[in-house]
Amino acid sequence: MSPVVGAPVGRWTGTVIYGPKVEEFTVVFEDGGVATLSTSATSGQGDWSSTGEETFDFTIKERLHTGDSGVSGTTVVTGIDHLVISISARLSGPSFDGAGTARVYDAAGAEIFAIAARMTAQQSAPTT
Repeated sequence: MSPVVGAPVGRWTGTVIYGPKVEEFTVVFEDGGVATLSTSATSGQGDWSSTGEETFDFTIKERLHTGDSGVSGTTVVTGIDHLVISISARLSGPSFDGAGTARVYDAAGAEIFAIAARMTAQQSAPTT
């Protein structure tokens, strides 16, 4: 399969901000639409698709540690199992900016809360 022109294929490093939390990440976008995320403490996988010239969407399910906690408004929430981050992004040369939602779930799969997410990233290496 040949790469899509204006697609984010490659390795990217950046930061995501959701609520009061700022987290560094690395994400790899593959030609086949697979997206793989890693942070210093977690990992996740999902998919991406082109939505237009220099724009794309991606969704990643990020596994957390059993019983992790987070903040919803001014309330600390415990028992978090995973989150699903859905982002719409725009490429700008070797970087992208995106915005979307992080939905936080418990171990039973019930949504605990959702929060706005913003991210920026720089391409660190194209995939071959």
